[in-house]
Amino acid sequence: LERQLVMQNLMRERQAAMQIAWTREFLKYFGTFFGLSVVVLTTGAIKRKKPAILMPIFPLSFVFAYQYDMGYGTLLQRIKG
Repeated sequence: LERQLVMQNLMRERQAAMQIAWTREFLKYFGTFFGLSVVVLTTGAIKRKKPAILMPIFPLSFVFAYQYDMGYGTLLQRIKG
């Protein structure tokens, strides 16, 4: 029974490590997309003189912040707590 508990704990730790690794890899691609989007949308808003074009940056920034906190922050520790 004790051996099963140890194995379950080990599997749980491996799953958490895989989730963090996946999040960090996803963050690389999403960060690139987010950065390019900010540049393109800002350029478009300046050229067309329409600040409403910048609206997609707002929800994308929340997604980026969440993914960053999951990969490099303390989100998993707060969830466990």
